[in-house]
Amino acid sequence: MDCQNEIRKFCWDHRVPNPVNVTLTQRQVVDGQWINDSVSEQNFRHFRNMLNKAIFGNSYKRFGKQLSMLVVREHDSTHRHHIHAIIEQPENRPLSRFIYDIDQCWQRTRFGYKQIHIEKPDGPEREDGWLFYSLKSRTKVDFSSAIDWQNSTCFESR
Repeated sequence: MDCQNEIRKFCWDHRVPNPVNVTLTQRQVVDGQWINDSVSEQNFRHFRNMLNKAIFGNSYKRFGKQLSMLVVREHDSTHRHHIHAIIEQPENRPLSRFIYDIDQCWQRTRFGYKQIHIEKPDGPEREDGWLFYSLKSRTKVDFSSAIDWQNSTCFESR
């Protein structure tokens, strides 16, 4: 089995519970700094920290509580840098409030762009479809580095 299939299998085996499908577009240049994978990773980490703080308050830092998420970066010569993510919706957070939290936190990042898409899957088929779509090979320069391993938390034991 090749590397791409191994990564896909690993992601399928470590699914995000109570998922929300998210696409976050990124500004391509800010104050003369062009986005690249390293900048994208740092920008998403800032978003992840703000979102976890908004959801868990001090428990995020104090007790390590955090949302489970899978983060996949995409770009190629015809597409702007963007992120496909699957983020765990907290059981005690209404969807409308969670969408608001995601939007507000993303807009406060340096490279966060206003064009985002958020949906709650209406069943297992849509959950599978989004994961399959996020892990496609097209629009990824290097598949193995497209998954943001530093910011994906669905692989950690709970």
